[in-house]
Amino acid sequence: MTSDRWIRSPMFLLAVACVFHAFVSGEQRFIEKPPLYQEVSTNDDVQLRCIVQDKAGQCIWQKDRRPVGMHPDKYEWASNRGGDCTLLIRRANLYFDDGFWECQVTSSDFTRQDALSSEQSRLLVRVKPRKPQLEYGGAELGATLTLKDGQEAMIACVSRYGNPPAIIKWFVGNDEVEPAAVQSNATEVDNRKTWAAHSVLRVRGQRENHGLPIRCVAAHPTSLTPIGTESRLDIHYSPEVRLETNPQPLSAAPEDSASFLSLKCLADANPPANIKWFKDSVPFSALLADGTSSSLPIQGKTILLNDTVWSAELLFEPVKRDDAGLYSCKATNIVGESAPASYRLDVQYAPMLKKMNGNDTSMDMEETALLSSAVDLFECPEFEANPPAQYKWVHLRGSVTETIGNRVQNKGGGRRLHLENIMWSDEGEYRCIAFNTINGIRREITSDGRYVLHVTGPPEIQARPLPGEKDFYESVGWAGEHVHRLKSRFCSRPPPKLVAWQWGSSHIRAGESIHPKYEALPLEPIVENKMVTNCYWAKLEIKDLRKEDARMYTLLVESEKGRDSTNINLIVKDPTETRVIAAAVAVGLLFMLLLISVGVYSLLKMRRRRYLQKVEEEGSIAADALYSNGASMDQQKSINSSHAKTIARKSSLDGSQGVYDYSCIAKQTRAISPEALKVRRAPAVLQPPTIV
Repeated sequence: MTSDRWIRSPMFLLAVACVFHAFVSGEQRFIEKPPLYQEVSTNDDVQLRCIVQDKAGQCIWQKDRRPVGMHPDKYEWASNRGGDCTLLIRRANLYFDDGFWECQVTSSDFTRQDALSSEQSRLLVRVKPRKPQLEYGGAELGATLTLKDGQEAMIACVSRYGNPPAIIKWFVGNDEVEPAAVQSNATEVDNRKTWAAHSVLRVRGQRENHGLPIRCVAAHPTSLTPIGTESRLDIHYSPEVRLETNPQPLSAAPEDSASFLSLKCLADANPPANIKWFKDSVPFSALLADGTSSSLPIQGKTILLNDTVWSAELLFEPVKRDDAGLYSCKATNIVGESAPASYRLDVQYAPMLKKMNGNDTSMDMEETALLSSAVDLFECPEFEANPPAQYKWVHLRGSVTETIGNRVQNKGGGRRLHLENIMWSDEGEYRCIAFNTINGIRREITSDGRYVLHVTGPPEIQARPLPGEKDFYESVGWAGEHVHRLKSRFCSRPPPKLVAWQWGSSHIRAGESIHPKYEALPLEPIVENKMVTNCYWAKLEIKDLRKEDARMYTLLVESEKGRDSTNINLIVKDPTETRVIAAAVAVGLLFMLLLISVGVYSLLKMRRRRYLQKVEEEGSIAADALYSNGASMDQQKSINSSHAKTIARKSSLDGSQGVYDYSCIAKQTRAISPEALKVRRAPAVLQPPTIV
């Protein structure tokens, strides 16, 4: 009775209904939970996904552990489906919507305790940070960062009021560099929901980085383009200088009074530097003040070439000999002084006579040397030149200048004249020539000094036969010649005591005569280069020359140092024989010329005859080909068919006649009759053939 009453009670019925519902509908659970992290930009809409299977309870959302109610146009359900608890947040706002969200579902029945709660979902509302700024020494960094060469500095980049914090990167020029430490992020004091990003860079002053920008770039998801700020490096460094020549490179060595040159001193410095010039380590200012330099190049103005390079110029217009030397330039600024840059200017010039104590060193000299001796006679005065001068000696012998091959070129460049085995031909005046070569051109100058050599020795007759020949030389005369002269050159110092001509039993001295046939002229001193030498002409005149005068004549020269003699063979020729030979040669030449002319004429005539015959053969028509009466009709047809390709038929103007061009008829292979030669290329008018 009691059990029946309990079964019928309302509590029992409710429990049975719940168990039955559980078995029929199943337990509610999450199919999809909100993501653990999600971002949304300010004023954008966002959905927090939450799907529940067999949902029996009610959907509830909490933010930062506090429930959030549904508000039209702000917090709304994304769908009206039974198991969809997705929350739609409109116009996301940092202060209202940024935080941790939870999707919750109440129990389907208090007895079941099947309430649901998702993990916290971080919704971050993105906020664009402000433009980053550079800081140095606790203060904002301006447009430039001034450092000395080698100095180090720590600069900071701060990006504030962004959510999430910005990512900071550093650039020097176009190259990304690593920061000195890991970026640090902290919430703002006055706005805990935003962040301040802080990064530090260690900068070292280097002259090659002067003028480059230091850029701090803040990358943030709210913008596709990073936001940046920059400051330029202003590196102070000591100057560096270098020298340049113009023209550059030098195509030719600078020449005195002929070349133009400029030197540029380029100083790379920051801050600007003061450029100073030096010559042989002496400042230009001191040279100008002392007046120790006769000439200095023109100093141009100092000009700025670019941000840090300054140029100072020296102008050599033109280059002078005194400009040669070591030129240097230095630059100085507040940081320091540069090392000097140097250029040695080597000015080339032609030889110039060196003056000793202001006096000219050239003078006239005379020396005497023994015949067949070897001596060092004269020394040329010293010449200044660049490149150094070389020397050569010339021997003046009348109108002929003979260069002396000096064998001691290695001693003073050939200044001293050295002669070996002195002969009478070495006597006379010598001149010294100094020379050098500038840019491929030889420059010479002759010394003003005159150097005269006198040779002393026994007489020597200089007109002699060559070794291996006869012991005489010949003189040719013509019969009937009014005066024929035999002469010979000889040298002697002291002068000869005896000069005589001998032939047969006759003997005659210089200055005597045998009237009226022979006369020995007085000795004639030889003058070379306006100077009387120790050489003479001995002359014998033979008047009214006959064939009987042909004989051997002997010249004898004698002095206190010795004697010498030579033989002269006189040959007398008959001029008539010469005329006959000349006439015979002329006749032979004329006859040969005549034969050549006849041969050429015959050859030309034969070639012309062959040419005309060939033309006639090619341009004639055999008479038998047109007027033969013995040819049958079959033969005529055969001829017509064999020459069908060579006959061109032309229509007549009136259409009743045919015109045939005989120039197209093939050449006959058989012999041409004389009558056929009369037929030429004139066209013949024939009646057209009759067709039956």
